[in-house]
Amino acid sequence: MSSKKVLSEDWSDYDDKKKKKEDRLFFSCEEEWEVEYLVKKIKKHYPEISDAKIKEAIGLCCKTIHAPRPRKTFVECVMKRLGLEDNDDSSGGTPPPKPDPGPKNPPTPPGKRQVG
Repeated sequence: MSSKKVLSEDWSDYDDKKKKKEDRLFFSCEEEWEVEYLVKKIKKHYPEISDAKIKEAIGLCCKTIHAPRPRKTFVECVMKRLGLEDNDDSSGGTPPPKPDPGPKNPPTPPGKRQVG
């Protein structure tokens, strides 16, 4: 599934724990409790993924997304790193297949055809 599953959950306990209310929409890699919170949110929907693998994905996203890290963007990054992100929107996804290259032997122009 996608990050929508994790993001659509109730994050009010997370929001309440943030020191400043304006920080509630941002993820802090430096706060261990925030990392653990996200691990638990992901494990709730994907219990087969190890904590270590989730933390590794979080660590990689901490390096690629610089602070301030919007929660939505950060969670999407983590889910993509885990191979769980859907590409069901028009902003990306798998490109369409390559068109058929046509016949192996292109048609011969009428003036060069050999009849007989």
